[in-house]
Amino acid sequence: MNQKEESDIIIKNGVILTINDYDEIIYDGAIVVKKDKIIDLGKYSDIKNRYKPKKEINAKGCVVMPGLVNTHTHLAMSIFKGLADDLPLDKWLSEHIFPAEEKFVDEEFCHWGTKLALAEMILSGTTTFCDMYFFEKETGRVAEEVGVRGVIGEGIVSKFGNENDIFENKLKLTKELLSEFENSSLVSIAIEPHSCYTCGKEILVKSKEFAKKNNLLYIIHLAETKKEFDDIKNEFGFSPVEYLDKIGVLNEKTLAAHCVWLSDKDIKILKERKVNISHCPESNMKLASGISPIAKLLKNSINVSLGTDGSASNNNLNMFSEMNCAAKLAKVSTLDSTVLSAKEIVRMATIEGAKVLGMENEIGSLEIGKKSDIIILDFNQPHLVPVYDYYSHLVYSVCGSDVKSSIINGKIIMEKRKILTFDVKETMRKANAIAKKVKTI
Repeated sequence: MNQKEESDIIIKNGVILTINDYDEIIYDGAIVVKKDKIIDLGKYSDIKNRYKPKKEINAKGCVVMPGLVNTHTHLAMSIFKGLADDLPLDKWLSEHIFPAEEKFVDEEFCHWGTKLALAEMILSGTTTFCDMYFFEKETGRVAEEVGVRGVIGEGIVSKFGNENDIFENKLKLTKELLSEFENSSLVSIAIEPHSCYTCGKEILVKSKEFAKKNNLLYIIHLAETKKEFDDIKNEFGFSPVEYLDKIGVLNEKTLAAHCVWLSDKDIKILKERKVNISHCPESNMKLASGISPIAKLLKNSINVSLGTDGSASNNNLNMFSEMNCAAKLAKVSTLDSTVLSAKEIVRMATIEGAKVLGMENEIGSLEIGKKSDIIILDFNQPHLVPVYDYYSHLVYSVCGSDVKSSIINGKIIMEKRKILTFDVKETMRKANAIAKKVKTI
C-alpha cells in the first residue's frame, strides 16, 4: 500500500473553475494545499487516495475559484463612506474629502479604516488588493496581520505645498515600505503619484525613475473626468494620456486607474506602451465621471482589470457587484448585448487583475504550483438554482455574501462566513468611534 503524502488542506467535491488558459472546469473536483501552494488538483476520485490532509473542506454544492483581485482601492477611506455623496469629483475632493483627510487621517484612522475595508473584502471574496493612500506602512501591517495579499503605495499629492519637500518625504516613506516588507509573503510595494493634476511634471518623472530603478509598479489615476481632460489639454496642449506619454512615464509597468476620457489616439498610445488599466465602473457612475470604453480597450488587446475604487466614492468594496455593473454598463453604453461576456468579466476580476499587478505566475487562477488564494461560494441557494452557466451566475446572480470560505496564501482566513484572523466587531466599534469625530466637521 502506497504511503499517502502529507498535506495541509484538501477541498473536495466542489465545481472547480480554474480560470486557466483553457478555462477548465473540474466537476466533483479537489484541490490539495500544502503550505502556501496548490500541489494538486483534479477529480476527487483520482486524488483522495494520494494525500493525507490535516483538514478537509467539503465543497459539495459549491463553486471553488481563485480569489478576486481588486486592482484599485483606497482602503482606509472606508471610514468616509457616505460622508459626501451626490457630488462631482472635483467638488467631492476639494470641498469634502481633502479637508476631512487633513483633519482626521492619521495612523490610527488608517489602521481601523483598513481593517474595516479588509473585513468587507474578505466577506465578498477579494483575496488581493492594490491600494493608494496615506500611512501605508500601517496598511501593510494590517494586511499581514489579517492575512490578505496586497500591493501598497503612498499616495503622492504634491501640488498643495512645496512639491520637492513633499516628494522627498513620500520617497522616504516608500523606501521605508520597501525595507519593512522586503521579505513579506503578502505585501508588495508600488510608487503611486495621484494624478497629473495633483502632481507636477518633475514629480511624475522622478517617481517613474524611482519605479524603474526599483522595478516597481507605477500607479496613477488617469483621464478620470472631463474636467481633468480639459484642464490638462488647456494647460499643456495634450490629453492626459498624451501628456504622460510625452514625459515618458507610460510603459508595461504603469497601472492607470479609470481611463474614462480617451480618444482613439489615446487608446493607440496605451496599446503601444502596454499600459495596464483598472476599470472602476461603480465609482465612475456615482461621481458622473463617464463610461470607460472597455470594449475598445479589449479589442486593442489592452490589459483591463477591475477595481472598486475607495468605498467613499463607490460606496462598497464588493467585487461581485463591480463585475455585475461592468458587464451591464458596457452593454448599455454600446447598445450591444454581446459586448463583454460573463467569462471575460470573471477573468478581469481574477487572472487579468493578477497580470496588471505582475502576479500572474502566482495568483489569479487555480493551477499546480500557484499560491493557494481560493474562495468557495455556496450555490445551494434559490437565487443560484438552476445553473446553466457558472460564469453567468458569477456575474449576474451571485452576491458577495454567497462567499462561504476564503483561503489566502494557504491559510484559512474565513470559514462558514466567520473571519478567523481578527475581531470584526471590535473593528466596527473603533470605526464608529472615529466616525463620530468626523461628523463634527
